[in-house]
Amino acid sequence: MKTIVSGSILMSVLFFFSPCPLAAQRARYANSELLNYIRGDNTDPACGVCLTAADRHIEATTLERLQKRVTGMALVPGGKYLLGSPAGTGDPDEKPAAEINLSAFYIDKNEVTLGDYLHFARSTGGSYPEWSKPEGKFNIKTGSNKYYRRLEGITKTCDNCPVFGVTWEDANAYCRWKKRRLPTETEWEAAARGGSKEAFSFGPSETGAEAYAWLETNSGEIPHPVGTKKPNKYGLWDMHGNVWEWVSDVYNKAYYAARPARNPQGPDSGTEHVIRGGSWASDAYSARSGNRAGTIKPNDDIGFRCSLSETELSKKPGL
Repeated sequence: MKTIVSGSILMSVLFFFSPCPLAAQRARYANSELLNYIRGDNTDPACGVCLTAADRHIEATTLERLQKRVTGMALVPGGKYLLGSPAGTGDPDEKPAAEINLSAFYIDKNEVTLGDYLHFARSTGGSYPEWSKPEGKFNIKTGSNKYYRRLEGITKTCDNCPVFGVTWEDANAYCRWKKRRLPTETEWEAAARGGSKEAFSFGPSETGAEAYAWLETNSGEIPHPVGTKKPNKYGLWDMHGNVWEWVSDVYNKAYYAARPARNPQGPDSGTEHVIRGGSWASDAYSARSGNRAGTIKPNDDIGFRCSLSETELSKKPGL
């Protein structure tokens, strides 16, 4: 079977190996009749060598591009996931539990770090955490509000700690800059559960939570470097604890009763955005896979991670 490649790739290959001047080459290979011949059923077999080489090049460069786009991410397979909390457990906004069909997606293995986020802020000239916004009232050094002052040492010495003090808009801007996006709430919960239907990715009770999470009982009331506790079965760290994580959905306490059974995208409107996972300031109960909360404000214990669906990988970079 003949290998078919795009006209633009083919013209590039032909141009490279031809002695014709630049202008003549462009005119010659812009000829649609010629391209139609090369793509057609009556093509001379001699064209096959070049087409095969071009096809291999395209395959290799495409694979390299895709691998780069998912660097530092883990794949959550598509399928049905039991999401939400069953009767007798959890809070009212986590019910009813239901089987949700999700398409495969990738999600960051770790929460976005201070180092990575500040690189983004400096590169784009905006979206600084509120504790480092120039002349902002929460600025750690110069602001009138000292809310973040006690964490100044963390911001100076722990590039690998999760970023905090960012708005939902900040988090969304970062993920877009990375050619990714914030995960939906449904994706986040499926990833956090790590294939488990229990309250935690590691089991039904809080026993052993400190092996997987930085919580109020072991954190010393500060965030810690990402990836220093045990990961779940998908290879994801800190889905329980360390910092809460923004997701794309707005918060509606009754949404689980109305969500669609396939790839829910969240309510159409709302004033707060969902945060998930608990933090270094939370008890273990708040760090359950199914726990939901909503807010509009950044905080000293809210961060995020990014996501990307498999179908989005087939698109050109630039979500």
